[in-house]
Amino acid sequence: MANIGVCGKWIFLSCGTRLIAAHIKKDREPFVFDCSTAKKKENDPKACINSLGGPSGSDIIVSFVISPSGKLVALIDDSKRLVLFKNEHSWQWASTRWLVRRGTSLVFNRAEDEVLVADKSGDVYSFSVMQPEKEGELKMGHLSMILAVDGTMNLWNYKIGQKLQSWNLHYLEEKPKLESERKVIVCHITSSFDGCHIAVQFDRVATIQFFMLNQENNEKKFVPHSRLSLPHCPLDMTFDPNDRLWVLMDSCETLLQIFTLEQRSWKCQASTIELKRVTAIFKPHWQTLDASTRGVSRFEHLHKVTFDNITVYMEKKQQRLEEQQQKRKMEQKNKESRFVLTVCWAFSSDDLVNHSGVQPTDQDSPVKRVSLSICLGQGLVLRRKVGRNQK
Repeated sequence: MANIGVCGKWIFLSCGTRLIAAHIKKDREPFVFDCSTAKKKENDPKACINSLGGPSGSDIIVSFVISPSGKLVALIDDSKRLVLFKNEHSWQWASTRWLVRRGTSLVFNRAEDEVLVADKSGDVYSFSVMQPEKEGELKMGHLSMILAVDGTMNLWNYKIGQKLQSWNLHYLEEKPKLESERKVIVCHITSSFDGCHIAVQFDRVATIQFFMLNQENNEKKFVPHSRLSLPHCPLDMTFDPNDRLWVLMDSCETLLQIFTLEQRSWKCQASTIELKRVTAIFKPHWQTLDASTRGVSRFEHLHKVTFDNITVYMEKKQQRLEEQQQKRKMEQKNKESRFVLTVCWAFSSDDLVNHSGVQPTDQDSPVKRVSLSICLGQGLVLRRKVGRNQK
């Protein structure tokens, strides 16, 4: 997982187990915090497999949040840590506390005296900012969980529970796909500081959809503005105080891009000093991150899986027939390679006919005649007469 966020003149990047802060305007020493070297919880009895596919205690940063004033930052990792940072003259660690279960998201309240953390079971805990040693308090329990996702975005007035606008983003494409091919999923929504622009990110799709606030008949509404194509799939994005959109991409060569609105069109600023400064700080940390883990989709387990039972049945049937045929071939081969000797309980010297030119005598005992027949091998044919009078 990888995320970015702008905090005043600082931009943050979560990269595996590390949180890196780079100054956008000045050449300053970056702030780096590594969860793998952070304080460990002693005697944790709950050792299990984490949501990212690794062992419990992987220390991978799940999410981080920046306070509205830009003076506080908090992160949660896969080892159930909640880490708080403060910025006075520079960024510094403030506290480390432990969650009951692995956290999934977090946010500061408006007063910035509490940070609310939701965990994987749907519980929400409140942690004090002013009392860093105080444990979390349960605020809400067993909230609803998202069990289905699609490509629809809704605008709500949450205070009165009224839906104001709704868009099906499948139909905003210039060339809409077939119904069976539509798997566009909204994974992130961010707005500019002035509240006039919205950027929508899709899961594993190299495009960004923009909306613009428009006033019609004394009523303000968001309208679709444009769709931007990217060279790589975006992993995260955020607006800075100057309403520029920073986009983190799944690439080692093009790590970051900045887009600004110029003449009603979003254009890329490829060679700014700020972009070069930030990229130079982030890139060494970014290159240490495994490419297979940085683009992990957080919605992968929510997709509905369809099964083709007929195809699976035919494949298993064909495999079973091939195994049976192979078994028959092996049995036939073993049968041909074995030498079978049939011993008759009652026989006389006339019962043995040797086609290789060797004839046992009448004085030979039955045991001797049997031994002789074994030595003669395939040149010996044993047969028993039905009767002496048989023609």
